[in-house]
Parts: sequence; C-alpha cells; structure tokens
Amino acid sequence: MVRILIIEDEIRLADVLYDWFQSKGMQVTVFHDGISGYESALKTSYDAIISDVMLPGMDGFSIVKKLRSRKIQTPVIMLTARVELQDKLQGFEAGAEDYLTKPFEIEELDARVKVLLRQNRKETETELEEHIDRPDFILEKNSRVLKNTAGNKTIKLSAKEYTLLSYFVENFGQILSKEQITVRIWGYDTDVEYNNEEVYISFLRKKLNFIETDSMIETIRGVGYRLRGKENEAI
Repeated sequence: MVRILIIEDEIRLADVLYDWFQSKGMQVTVFHDGISGYESALKTSYDAIISDVMLPGMDGFSIVKKLRSRKIQTPVIMLTARVELQDKLQGFEAGAEDYLTKPFEIEELDARVKVLLRQNRKETETELEEHIDRPDFILEKNSRVLKNTAGNKTIKLSAKEYTLLSYFVENFGQILSKEQITVRIWGYDTDVEYNNEEVYISFLRKKLNFIETDSMIETIRGVGYRLRGKENEAI
C-alpha cells in the first residue's frame, strides 16, 4: 500500500487531502506542525510527502533540507501561497521534487503525486540494476564506467554524463527535445543554457566513439537528439 505523509497546518485543507488520498486506497498520515512531520518522516518509510512551506515549529524548506542531509530521498511536493520564482527555486534547491501554488485543484495535486510515485518506482528498480546493457556497450551504475561489449575499451563518465546517457538509453531510437533533456537532467526552472546541454552531448559522442560502439547520438535539427545505431535503425 502507498504511504503518504501530509504536513499542513490549515486543518480544513489537511482534512480534504486526507479524505482524497484515503479514498484512493492510500495510507495517509497527517501532521499540523513541521517538527512532528519531520520526525515522522525520519522514523517511517513514506512513498511521498506533501508539505506546506509555512508551518509552525519548522518550515517546509527546512524539513526537506534536513531530510536530504540525513540521506532520506522520499519525494516531496511543496505547497505554498507564495508565487515568487525565488520561493520555488528555494524549494528545489532544498531538495523538493515539485512545487504547487495555492489555491490549487486537488486533481492536479493528485496527478503530480502519481507522477512522483511512478518516477520513484522506476528509480528504485534502476537502483537494483548494477549495469545497463546494450548490444554494443555496457554502462556500469556504481562506477559510471562505459565500455564496449568486448570489454577492451572503457572510459569513466561524469555524473551528468551518466544521467544523460541513461536517459538516452531509456528512450533508445526516440527523439528527445532539448526541453525534455534540460528538465530531466537539470530540473524545472533551471537557468542552464542549451549550449551547456550541447557540450555534454559532445562529451558523450566522443566517449561513445572512443569505446568503438555502434551507437551514436544524432542531432535532429530544430527538434532535439536521439540515440540510435549507426545503421539508421534502433538496435
């Protein structure tokens, strides 16, 4: 059963959220102050956390920051009446995965929770895999080593290069827009420039060439990129 933690000091809103997610078959725990919510997140394994920003005892930003410092990676959606971009950025920098401004439609929050749960399941499944295999190369997860299947050519990837190549492998043969890549690798509301994205793709191309793989990252002009076989077909 999916377990959701809600930290919200507006009693009426907290009750509405409790009833909604409980009706979806989830196990819901509610706290109305930051300290109690934080302590519960430390002791209990939740699948997702919905937290207000302005809370008595401890604010939502501090909750997320402290959880991340304790290596607790439960996905968090921040709720706030603040609309300034700086507040959103502060939430993301603290380690939150999503940010929703009040007032909001509960259906939108529900949809965002579902997305977080799917992503979390996918990441957990990926973490169980020690490496990603393609017919022409192997990508080691823990060491971030890229090597051809013959094993005679290996090279180390940076963390960003590993994440980027993993994303291409997940979508092998499919065109990924620059916007999709930027959001996946650098996150929402990022100020990273597209030329930085191109730099990392250039690095990956060189490393794929170095290990003499048959795969290549193709530029689709005006659209984005895709990882494919050199013979113009997905392996």
